[in-house]
Amino acid sequence: MRSMKAFLFLVCHFIVFGISYSYAQTVYVTDEFEITMRTGPSIENKIIAMLSTGTELQVIEERGDWILVKDPTDKEGWIFKRYASDEIPKKIILEQLRDKYQEASKRLETETERALTFERENKELRSALNASNKNLEKTKKDYNSLIVESKDFLDLKKEHTLNLASLGEATSELTKLKKENEDLRLSTNVIWFLSGAVVVAVSWVVGFIMGKVRKRGRSLYG
Repeated sequence: MRSMKAFLFLVCHFIVFGISYSYAQTVYVTDEFEITMRTGPSIENKIIAMLSTGTELQVIEERGDWILVKDPTDKEGWIFKRYASDEIPKKIILEQLRDKYQEASKRLETETERALTFERENKELRSALNASNKNLEKTKKDYNSLIVESKDFLDLKKEHTLNLASLGEATSELTKLKKENEDLRLSTNVIWFLSGAVVVAVSWVVGFIMGKVRKRGRSLYG
């Protein structure tokens, strides 16, 4: 008899705890503004809390149209089963979607600001790069001009050196020619002087001879 009672006790215990375990699930307060949580499965029982829409509840036991639940503060009480749903209420979904939308909007705003910042920085970098390229081109052009000018300078220096050498040779040749010209002029003057002296001497001799001839002629005819 005792074993039968023990067996029945174990069966009842298993059924109670099995039912309790089977209802250990999460439900939510449906799309109502507020519902009452009572001390027992009857509207005659005392209200111990008001549950708002979306409150997450843990089911402990079910009894007819009522279920025993535990709220997030671990308070236990009975509510109408029809006010509980295993689906997330639309209000909560909308709030979650709104939160996700706001988060996405903030993220988008942040990313947009970062993109604008990157764009400004990229624009500044492009501007700096263009300026650097222009400076590089100018430097390269100046370098090439310097090379050309240096080459021209070396050519001009070489030509100047050759011109100086040629000028030295021409000056030496001119000096030589001037000396030769002076010598030639001196020789010409001497020649002309001697020629004049000869002419004078010849004229004098001729005149002297002619005078003698005339005197002699007069003496013959006298």
